[in-house]
Amino acid sequence: MASTRETKLTMMVSYPVAPSRWRGGKLVLPLLAAAAFLTNCSRVPEEADPAADVADQVANEMASAVQVDTVGVLSLTEGDTLNMDENLTIIEKTRVFPPEAEGGEAFAWEFYAESHRPVKLLIFRWAGNGETKLELVGEGPMVIPRELGINHMTLPEPIPVGFRYLMGIYQPEAGTVPFRKVQNWKTLITQGTFGRPYTDRSGFVTYGWRYAYRVLWRKRAE
Repeated sequence: MASTRETKLTMMVSYPVAPSRWRGGKLVLPLLAAAAFLTNCSRVPEEADPAADVADQVANEMASAVQVDTVGVLSLTEGDTLNMDENLTIIEKTRVFPPEAEGGEAFAWEFYAESHRPVKLLIFRWAGNGETKLELVGEGPMVIPRELGINHMTLPEPIPVGFRYLMGIYQPEAGTVPFRKVQNWKTLITQGTFGRPYTDRSGFVTYGWRYAYRVLWRKRAE
C-alpha cells in the first residue's frame, strides 16, 4: 500500500521552522501568551482570537491547580509534505497519551493547515486485549481552518482521555494537515471513514509520517 499511496502525493511544500512553544511536552506559558498577543494584533478588533482563547483557558486551568499538558508534535511547522488523497482517517500511534493523563480530558487542539479544507479531531483507544480493534472515544466538530498556518481550536465539549489513548484526524477531502517523514515513526492510515464505535485495525496501513497537530489535555491535580 505504501508504494501505491505515495505515488498520489502531488504537492510538496516547505515551511520555515520556528522554535517550538512546547519543551518536552510541557507548555511554556509565556511564549504561548506572547504568540496569542502577536496573533491578536494582526486581527481586526471585533474578531475573536482562538489562540488567545486557548492561552487564557490554559492560564485559568493552571491557576486552578489543574495539570495541563500536550500530546503530539513539538513543532507545528515541521510538516513538509501534503497528501492529496481524499477521505483519510489518520491515527497517531507513536505518541500516545501518557499514564498521567488517566482520568483527564482533551479540551483543545492545534494544527498546521496548508489548505482551507475541513478536518476533525478524533480520540481512540484499543478495545479489549491486543491491538486488533479501535474504539472511538470522542470526536471534535468538523472545522474549516481559519487561516493557512497554525490554527487553535477549543473543543465545544471535552473528550475523556486515559493512558495509551490515541489521537487522530479525519480529512474528508484532499489534504489539510501536512506531515513529515520520520524514521521509526508509526501512523495508522486508511482511506475511508472510521467506524462508530469500533474500527477494525486490519483496514489500516502503518506509515512513518508525523502529522503537524497536537492535543491539549487537562487533569485536576491530585
